[in-house]
Amino acid sequence: MTREDVAAVVAPPRHLVALLAAFTSLVILTTDVYLPVLPQLGRDLGTSDAAAAATLSAVLVGIAVGQIVIGPLSDAVGRRTPLLLGAIAYAITHVLAALAPGIGALLAIRLVTGLATAACIVVCRAIVADVYPGATAARAFATLGAVTALVPVVAPVAGGLLAHVMSWRGMFLLLAIVAVLLTAVGSRLVPETLPADSRIALNLASVLHDLTSVLTRRRFLAYVAAIAGVGGMLFAYIGASSFVLENVFGLSPQAFSLVFAANAVGIFAASWTTRHLVGRTGPKRLLIVGQVAAVVGVAVMGAGVGRDQLPLVVVGLFVAVASIGLIMPTSTSLGMAEVPGRAGSASGVMGICQFTVGAIASPLAGLGASAWSLVAVMAASVVGGLVLRTGLLRGTTSAPAVVLP
Repeated sequence: MTREDVAAVVAPPRHLVALLAAFTSLVILTTDVYLPVLPQLGRDLGTSDAAAAATLSAVLVGIAVGQIVIGPLSDAVGRRTPLLLGAIAYAITHVLAALAPGIGALLAIRLVTGLATAACIVVCRAIVADVYPGATAARAFATLGAVTALVPVVAPVAGGLLAHVMSWRGMFLLLAIVAVLLTAVGSRLVPETLPADSRIALNLASVLHDLTSVLTRRRFLAYVAAIAGVGGMLFAYIGASSFVLENVFGLSPQAFSLVFAANAVGIFAASWTTRHLVGRTGPKRLLIVGQVAAVVGVAVMGAGVGRDQLPLVVVGLFVAVASIGLIMPTSTSLGMAEVPGRAGSASGVMGICQFTVGAIASPLAGLGASAWSLVAVMAASVVGGLVLRTGLLRGTTSAPAVVLP
């Protein structure tokens, strides 16, 4: 059965992509909304700022691990069950987090929250790959990217406003309510997109075979390399840009927040551009444009650091970060197309690679609080992704439009 056949059978609801974007946004809300009250959390639990910040790290670890587990699982049991159970677990763990008596319990709960949250990422990507063929998939991924680019801008602002009327415990309860409402809507509107005859057996051997069949396809790995490269650039930027722009170039925290917001708008604009152009130009061309733009942006940023010119640094950052809106949706859709019928495993591999490279890149970019560390890590990420994608694609042919055995 081809992806087009699946799409014809499923007949997705008109607003499916918007609903998947809402589920995906839970990932960002669970980390970003309570950022303004992290110091209060630490004081309430009698712990250090570092321990309070570790509640974010615990979620990210859970998300990374959960994707590689839940992805193949969704190839065995279908998409609806893991997605809805993940959202329910998200709600339950946020209630438990609101009731946490100490930092130890909260860290454990946040780790489980990350595992539940992973379902919202990995299954939503798999659903898009199941239902939307070709350029339509790239448009859908671009829409998801546009929404998730704006949520990080809105979430901390919303958290700051909520901090006037509730504590961090109240914020966790509010997120639980949001997840319950979204689960109720999803249970009515999200269809099962993986037919029973396209699923794998629910046992360890089948899951491992599923992963192996994905990991041995060079063309799929080529697009994973592009995703991992942009993940390294993104996490390096998130982890070190504030130190560089504020400590090295003297921006105030308020000015940095404006730069950060502008870059998020850049991702949104590039994602929206991808959504409207991919049908005419094709995802491969837009991916190349995005990777070249990332390289150019980092080069401009490096020139700005070398000349101690803040405007060049800001412009270079904007171009590099905005390129994410071109690279992520196109590389995701192209990678998924190379392993038809194994969207869950493919989505899990993409996610774990992106987060793993990002976890390595972020602390490296902050070494010595040096602007050159950030430039070097971002350059290594984007150039590495471009070189690996080109090398892995050389001498290969596209996958046939049939599901893997």
